[in-house]
Amino acid sequence: MAIAEMMLPEDIENALITAEREVALIAAVTSNELRGQSDELGAKLSDLHNSGAICLTSESNLNAIQALDHKDFWIAVHPLKEAIPNLLGSHGQMLAYVNTLVKKAGSDGAAGMPNVALIEWCRKNPEEASKIVERAQNCDPLGLEHGLFAVLALANPKSPFELIRHAELKVRTLGLRSLGRMEDLSLEHIKAGVDEALRALKVETDEDVRTAAIEASFRLWENAPPKFRYKQTDLINSIGELGNQTELTVLAAMLFYHNKGLVGADIDLVLDWLSKKPSNAAATLRHLDMAIRRNDERWKFENVVSVIEFCLPMLDKPVDADGFYGFRKWLWDDPKHASYLFSRWLLNGQRQLCDFLSEILQALSAEQLINIQKGDLPTKTADQVFLAQKCIGYLWNHETVVASILLSIVRNGTTDARANAEELLFHPMLLSYGGNLRSYLEGQRGNNSKRISESIERLLSKHDMHISGTEEVRDVVELCPTIEQRRAVAMKDRDRNRDIQKAAHKRSIFADLATHQTLLYGRKSLSIIHGVDGEQHPQITELTEHSYSVELPRLSVIDPVGFNQLLTVFRARTRAQS
Repeated sequence: MAIAEMMLPEDIENALITAEREVALIAAVTSNELRGQSDELGAKLSDLHNSGAICLTSESNLNAIQALDHKDFWIAVHPLKEAIPNLLGSHGQMLAYVNTLVKKAGSDGAAGMPNVALIEWCRKNPEEASKIVERAQNCDPLGLEHGLFAVLALANPKSPFELIRHAELKVRTLGLRSLGRMEDLSLEHIKAGVDEALRALKVETDEDVRTAAIEASFRLWENAPPKFRYKQTDLINSIGELGNQTELTVLAAMLFYHNKGLVGADIDLVLDWLSKKPSNAAATLRHLDMAIRRNDERWKFENVVSVIEFCLPMLDKPVDADGFYGFRKWLWDDPKHASYLFSRWLLNGQRQLCDFLSEILQALSAEQLINIQKGDLPTKTADQVFLAQKCIGYLWNHETVVASILLSIVRNGTTDARANAEELLFHPMLLSYGGNLRSYLEGQRGNNSKRISESIERLLSKHDMHISGTEEVRDVVELCPTIEQRRAVAMKDRDRNRDIQKAAHKRSIFADLATHQTLLYGRKSLSIIHGVDGEQHPQITELTEHSYSVELPRLSVIDPVGFNQLLTVFRARTRAQS
């Protein structure tokens, strides 16, 4: 049994009192002897403080807290926080104590725990809590820092409104923040709070005040009765019309944190502003992806797409589809969503949007076929041809996806666009991919669409002729590569494989944990293990074969320059504007 488990309550008290006399109270709280008593330590600390045996809020103990290293602080913070609600002392001592704990915690997600405990202390000491609010009104730094929690503890609806009407900006900000966090407000107080938030957005220029007003209004709507829409449209439009980049980003954050009080029309309104006014693109997209509720009828897929479409080109870094988990799940829930998104963005042709489509497909464990529905297909022949070319330019390494999109044009496109899509299916697609693509097309022979089934027959017949033609010329010496050409290819393959191995070692999590050997061939690997006293033990590892295969486009080998030029032209092409 550990020493800490054997200590009796009297032993804990004596250890804490002794440590206080030696100016080592905080160190004792983190010691091995008392670490296992963290659940009892909080109560013991408050009892000893109240009896005068120790003084938790003394300057020496506050300095000791600040001097703790990261690990010891998070051991000590639990009992130190648990002691707060029952401590006896002035509001000044409590503010200094809580502030020290919060500042030491820094940006950690648990940094607010001492403030939560301060609310309990204020409820037990309402007179001292009122003095904290007075200090906030007098612009005292500690009062402004922690006054919010005193206001919440007192639960007097009049207090936030008094702070909101104060002459100082910081006090007005505190008032708005405390108003949004108050519970059990009457409907009249909620309406008055929304009025104050709207007024602040119309007349205030300070960023902190405006941000606090936005947050307060969304919190008030969330705590109001269902479908309570008091001035939601006016306030959201005020943010959209007058708000800057920061405020539009806050508006996006509210969709994630406090959208329960919004109806569908107001979510549409927020998304409309986010799709036409700049915000912090990365933060907006992150908040939006977390806010998406796929089974919530208030959310419309098309409106979310518009926001992503507006923000993606503004990102500083290349898009990473892994950061859009919610959107990707929603996208594949309904084939109509994929039809709408791929048709819209390929027709747009913007590089960032088309790259995002490729990233989405790359994140899938298996290829996802996409059927562009007739209503999502552009009506003009030129636009349909443009969509097909962009599809190949950006999605060429997802051959079955490309084929499914091109077959959608064959089914629903104009006469000239159908002919162009069929031609592109043969060159460059079938001339590049003869494996999965060929199998997919063979599986479409019995398609219900007569246009598709007839096109498939023509394509496969043409491909069979091409294959048989290549077989006939295989033995023509003049077409065989020379020794120098073979040597050049071998050197290129060797260099490429070496670069791949180096890149794999750099990305491997095991590269720095163990030594490695490169075996050219063999059935077993022999290693010598050196033990104590110079002992050597052979370790024999049986070797097994691991292989994988990937289909590379044949044209990139036969005609790399021409194939790359074709893809570049398709990617760079711009859509003709009417």
